[in-house]
Order: sequence, then structure tokens, then C-alpha cells
Amino acid sequence: MSGSGGVAPKVTVIMATFNQQEYVERAVRSIAMQRVGFPIEVLIGDDASTDGTRDVLRLLEESLGRSDFHFLLREQNMGKGGERNNEDMLHRARGTYLALLEGDDFWTYDGKLQAQVDFLDGHADHVACYHRCQVVGADSRPNGERYPECPVREYSFREYFYRSLPGQLGTSLVRREPYRRARDEFMALARYDSYAGDRRNAFLMLCEGRVRCLPEAWSAYRHVVTGGSSYSATVRIDEDYARNELLFCRACLDYAELRQSVEALDAAKLQYYRCYLKWSRRMPWAFSRSACLDELRREARQLRYRYSWVRWYAVLGLRRLLGRPVDL
Repeated sequence: MSGSGGVAPKVTVIMATFNQQEYVERAVRSIAMQRVGFPIEVLIGDDASTDGTRDVLRLLEESLGRSDFHFLLREQNMGKGGERNNEDMLHRARGTYLALLEGDDFWTYDGKLQAQVDFLDGHADHVACYHRCQVVGADSRPNGERYPECPVREYSFREYFYRSLPGQLGTSLVRREPYRRARDEFMALARYDSYAGDRRNAFLMLCEGRVRCLPEAWSAYRHVVTGGSSYSATVRIDEDYARNELLFCRACLDYAELRQSVEALDAAKLQYYRCYLKWSRRMPWAFSRSACLDELRREARQLRYRYSWVRWYAVLGLRRLLGRPVDL
């Protein structure tokens, strides 16, 4: 069903694309196959791709012929690693809920949106609903990897600290207004250049309310580390990465203080000091261990935060021994 004719959509699907010529058709068609009992709108924003992605999207626009699909083909790249492209679509969105999908991933179940909407409609205390995913390679077939998903149904700050996620970006359905407000407030505080958006979203949604993790695998996450424009293919673990990670952790601290959430602030401090201590050991020429310890001495719970890395490695090491996917 469409969101045309002046009817407000129940769900807005946002897809950002850039240089994903080989994959984007499958992603778009996985949205088009959804069977729902409510109006939707689909915003597909191409950030001035330099390969054939735009040609594929033009053909899809013509062949689908759906008024609820809106193709935004940017004439110039909007910058900031795709963030501005996403921001523009986010502020165009009208749906009660937002579903996010990247141009190289795809949904595998035609009832995904309906099931997630049914859950959030029936659980007013939850702000987001995720599900599991299957990890695939460039050939769209399972590659044997497992995504570091939350192992329980209710996501928590504890699981956030251990770097499990409620689900991959393409598995999420969130309430639009809480998400948009939180994202805008967070990005106003952020001083980093780039960092994984799924980590930011997980933290923000926990600050807003409860987050459910459904056990079904209804999507495919394409993990390609060579070639392409995805985060996995372009990220480099170097000094710039370390600085951006620490600045991201600082933004989480500032946001938790803004929200005056004791639980969020504790989780943010655990994350911040673990990362600060990690990089001060690995890159002492760039990150001062003495400066980190000076900050820690001012904390009322300094031992908890100083030795957070010990607990982190112990728990994740045990999880790995038990065969659970972890993100180190």
C-alpha cells in the first residue's frame, strides 16, 4: 500500500545509496515485496554515485511505477560520509515509524515490516524493535560469519558495553520522533568526523526507552571488506579511527549528562574509559595515559571505570569460547 493521496504513511523506509551498482536493485526490490496493511513511503537518496547506481535507480523508478517510492538523485555529493544525505531524508520522513536499509543489504521476509509494526503498536513502552540477520558476501550467499547481535530479547546498556548490538541497521524499526529528536541532539554535541551509525543508534534508543530484539532472521547484511563504499570496506584502524572513536565516546558522555540519565552516564563512562585506556596503550604517542588517569581520579567510581577493560576482555573472551559472535 502507498502513502499517496494525502494519507500519512505508517512507516517511512529510508535508504541511502552510494556506488552500490551491483547490489542496489536487490535492496530496492526487497522493500517493494513487503506485504503490509498500512500506507508506507520509501525515500531512496543517492549521494551522487560515480558508478552506475543512478542508472539502476532510474530504471527501477520506471519499472516499479509506485507513487510511494521517491527517488532523490543528488546532483552533488552532500558530504560528511553520507550523513547529510541521511539527515535530509530523515527530515522529509512523515511516518510514525522509520525503517532503515542500506543500499547493499536486503530484506528476506515479505512480512518483516508488518510484524515489527504490530509489535511496536502493541508495546507503547518500546521505542525500537530489531531482529536478527544473516551475513552474506558479495555473491549474496551466507559467508559463514555471524553478526554480534544481542543474545537476549531485551537490549540493555550492559549488552551495549559488551559491543553486542540489538541488530544490524537494516533490521531496525524505530519510532520516528524520538529517534529524530535524539539524533539531532546527539549530533549537535558530536565532534567526531565519522563513526559507525549503528553504535550511535543503539545508545540513543536505550536512552529513549526499551528496545526489543526479535529472534527471527528477516534480512541479509552484506559484509564486504574489499571494494565498495560500505563502512566495512572503507574503515581503517589507524590514529584517525582511534581519535574518532574516543570523540564518539565523549559525545555519548555529553549526551547522557544532557539527558540526566544515571544508567546511561554509567554506561557511557565505562565505554569512554575503556577506549581511552585502550588507545593510550596502543598509541601512547597520540593518547596520554597520564591524562586519562588524571580524569579517572576525579571519578567517584574510579576503580569501576579504570578496570572496565579487564571485565570487557574477560566477558568477551568467555563468549568467544562459548561460540558466540563478538565484536572486538
